[in-house]
Amino acid sequence: MAKPMTLTYPTEQQYLQVKNWFSNHQEIYTWGGPNMTYPMSDEDFIKHLTVTHFTSFCLLNDERQLVAFGQYYRRLEHHHLGRLAVNPKYRGQGWAKILIIKILEQAFKKQSAKGASLFVFRDNIVAYDCYQSLGFIETDYPEVPFPGNMQNCAYMVLPDCNFLLELKEV
Repeated sequence: MAKPMTLTYPTEQQYLQVKNWFSNHQEIYTWGGPNMTYPMSDEDFIKHLTVTHFTSFCLLNDERQLVAFGQYYRRLEHHHLGRLAVNPKYRGQGWAKILIIKILEQAFKKQSAKGASLFVFRDNIVAYDCYQSLGFIETDYPEVPFPGNMQNCAYMVLPDCNFLLELKEV
C-alpha cells in the first residue's frame, strides 16, 4: 500500500528543519558539498540551497511532517539528483525511494532528459543500495576531471526512467 505523502516546494522554515538534520562538518559536507560548513548561519544555508539552477522539494507525510528533502538540476543531459536526505526520525522506512520517484516524476513532466543521474559517496552503503534498488547503475563519469569534492563518489545513472510508471505505488 502506498504511503500518503505530499511533495512541495520548501518554505524557509523547512529549509531550516533540514539544516538541523546535520550535527557536524562531515555530515553536512558529505550531503551538501564543499560550500557547506558546520556550523553555518541560517542565511548562508538557505542561500546555498536556493541557487537558481536547483529545484528543491520537501516530502511531507500524511501528518504534514517533513520526512525528506532533495533537489535536481540538469547535468550532462540528465536530471541530476542532489542533496537527498531523509529526516533522521524517518530513516529506514522507504521514504528515500518515494522522494526520488516523486522528484523525477516532476522533473520529467517539466522537461525530457536522457535519464537521471546522481553522485553518492562510496562509503554511504545505505544510499548506494537504495539507488541501486531503483535501477541506478554505477558508470564512468563522462567528463574529466571528476568534479570538486567528488573523487570518493560513484557516479550513477538511471538510463531507463520508465520505472516511474512501474513504481508509482511504492
